Amino acid sequence: MGVLNDPIYRPLSSKICFLLVNNLIPCFCLVTYIEYQEGDKIGFILAWFSMLPFIYIVSLCTLILFRRDIQTIMYFGGFCVSEVCNYSLKRFFKQARPERTRDRMGLYEVHGMPSDHAQTFFYFMTYLAIFIILKSQMPGTPRVRSLRNRFLVFSQLIVAAIVAYSRVYLHYHTIAQVVVGALVGTALGCVWYYFVNYHFTIYVPFIIEHPLGKYFLIRDYSPIPRIIRFQYETEYAEAKRWRERRINHTKDQALSSQ
Repeated sequence: MGVLNDPIYRPLSSKICFLLVNNLIPCFCLVTYIEYQEGDKIGFILAWFSMLPFIYIVSLCTLILFRRDIQTIMYFGGFCVSEVCNYSLKRFFKQARPERTRDRMGLYEVHGMPSDHAQTFFYFMTYLAIFIILKSQMPGTPRVRSLRNRFLVFSQLIVAAIVAYSRVYLHYHTIAQVVVGALVGTALGCVWYYFVNYHFTIYVPFIIEHPLGKYFLIRDYSPIPRIIRFQYETEYAEAKRWRERRINHTKDQALSSQ
């Protein structure tokens, strides 16, 4: 993240770290280097909101690494499709970013239509909102679940809107570029959810039972209701069993040494 101090742009991080990132990891720099007007507290907050898509992607990759759930993998696969669509659309429209951003094009892609941040985050939030509405199995009465789901969906919409607005406020995109990005992301979230849950599911058993699927420990949690409760009870019982075995083993060693 950096400070925008017209007409000079300076990063918050040290110059050495910035140069290392800029030269060794250009993609990382493009995603994480956000500038805002020096002394602008709102700009500082919105710059962090602008980082949310990157933070969400890293969190999702971590979740995939530790859970290996096919549904989560396909959720991430939709993001990859979104990136391909965004790349293609930017080269189709060839619409430049706002003038203030064009002055520092060494750090940013030339084309701005549609906004990648808006498209990515609206895809994530749309897919997740549909999942919450149709498949959420949280505990509680129907009324409590309904209120909870509405709150979660509304919160996601608000956060996605703030992320999109941050791109306009920080002069990275025009309003039209952000609106188109949000619409494309929303449409893609709906289409991808339909594809994964109504067409791709027939291939899930084959993927899980395939030798490669077993080697990488791919699994499908979707048939299990209240997965968090199930995992807790299963892991609790297994941990208790191993503790008892360890205690019995210690007792046997003590008896044998007497």
